Order: sequence, then C-alpha cells, then structure tokens
Amino acid sequence: MNAVTKTLSTAVSTATKLSGPVLYNAKVAGQIAKQVYIREGMAPPTGAQFEAAKEAVTKFAKIAGSANMWKNISKEQYFKAGLVAAEAYTFFLFGEIIGRRNFVGYDVKSADSHNEHH
Repeated sequence: MNAVTKTLSTAVSTATKLSGPVLYNAKVAGQIAKQVYIREGMAPPTGAQFEAAKEAVTKFAKIAGSANMWKNISKEQYFKAGLVAAEAYTFFLFGEIIGRRNFVGYDVKSADSHNEHH
C-alpha cells in the first residue's frame, strides 16, 4: 500500500469516526437555536424592513461627506462609538491570540533549524 493510499484511508477512517459526533452536535445546536428563535419571538426581516434599511444606508452615505453632519454629533455619541471600536478591536486581538495559539508573536522556526532538516 503506497503512502497516498494509506493517508487517504486514514483520512476516510477519521472522518467516518467523527461524522457521528459532529452530526449529533450540529443537531443539538440546531435545536437550541430553534428554541432561542421561538422564545425570543424572532422572525426574518420583511421586505419593508429591508427597504427601510436600504433607504437609511443610502441617506447616510449621501450626508456622510458633509462636515456639518459630523459637527452635530455629541461628545457622548463619539464616546460610545469609541467604545464600540475598542470592543471590536479587542475581539480582533482575541481572534489573533486564538489563531496564533500564543499571546505574543508567532512560533516561527529560525533559519538555522530549518537548514538542519534538509
């Protein structure tokens, strides 16, 4: 049995073993989401709501270039916007930490250790 066939066989075997638990957890998550959806009285947006949102975005885009618009915003609104931006940045940083699996920097091997393998 060559290496490709063996690797493929191992991958299929692992996927088969994981399919049961993954399917079960997906069904559980779906049921929980359905219960939350019903309990919170959620509903998909209507066509009128989509149109209202589209009009609001269009209106904002037209007046966003005006300097007067930015002058009329209170300090409290700027402060709240700053807090939202800080929160978004914090979530970004946590995502980076999770992605790196390290608090600081990436685990990069030096060039010397790389040459030892060749």
